[in-house]
Amino acid sequence: MTWQDYFKGKKVSIPGGGGFFGSHIAEKLQGVAGEIFTPRTKEGIDFRRYEDCKNHFQQTKPDIVINCAANQGGIAYHSGRQADMFKDNVLMNTFLMKAAQESGVKKFVNMVPGCAYPGYLEKEEMNEEDFWNGRVHDSIFSYGVPRKMSVSYGLALKKQFNFNSIHLILANLFGPREHFNPDQSKALAAMIKKFYEAKKNNMPEVVIWGTGKPTRDWLYVEEAAEGILRATAVYDDVEPLNISTGRGISVKDLAETIKKVIGYEGNIVYDTSKQDGALRKVFGVTKMKEKLDWLPENNFEDSIKKTVEWFDKNYEYAVSN
Repeated sequence: MTWQDYFKGKKVSIPGGGGFFGSHIAEKLQGVAGEIFTPRTKEGIDFRRYEDCKNHFQQTKPDIVINCAANQGGIAYHSGRQADMFKDNVLMNTFLMKAAQESGVKKFVNMVPGCAYPGYLEKEEMNEEDFWNGRVHDSIFSYGVPRKMSVSYGLALKKQFNFNSIHLILANLFGPREHFNPDQSKALAAMIKKFYEAKKNNMPEVVIWGTGKPTRDWLYVEEAAEGILRATAVYDDVEPLNISTGRGISVKDLAETIKKVIGYEGNIVYDTSKQDGALRKVFGVTKMKEKLDWLPENNFEDSIKKTVEWFDKNYEYAVSN
């Protein structure tokens, strides 16, 4: 059975479906699912309020909820927002899952960021059995810990109510429609903006935060959406499952790739006074390959090119959202 067969005729709600990742999932489901709902905060639904969550599910009666709602951003975004981010994400995760359970939703698909993994394990790759083996990195705790808690809550709902939730741990996502504004962008998007504007303004150098040594697992958003939909169709275990590439790319190599794609000819300077975050975050794909019979196929440089092309065509929108 393909994931398209699985979703045929089903009602799907995607909280956060108007955002970067959620919009790609909703797009792939167009013409496949029976009905797609994308409740949005700007339309008056506040996922931090239990009644709003419950009213939405009771009115729309979805079979499946794919939860993409979050208050998140890069490391710089966390500064001065730690308590707000912690509270917002705990409330959204808890209320959406509980309201789904009480409203008869058959399956809840929970997005979990890779930063929910332990931040200080010295391992070549993070596998699902490592998920509980240490504390989240200090630089990202106000987002990583609440998302880690959501996995525990899913387990509790399973034990008490036999509620079917799955928890998919995502590598770092990038691609069209990502946040490029300086307040909220993550490393890859921030670099694209820096190199793009440096070339446009003939700037002699681009400054990158940190040493350039940290390694990350970067997953193109369209591949991520494919992985999520495949997992929704065939995976029914409350234990987490990685959705990733299994390949590590250093900040230095990332910067050099973006520089090449954009055609910038200046220098790269690393500001070592800025924190690196966790030194290595690469996620194992053995379990994913076994359960989904699938691995991402996109070429990294080609995916960067697609992202840069979208950014170039949508510059004004991209840097303000």
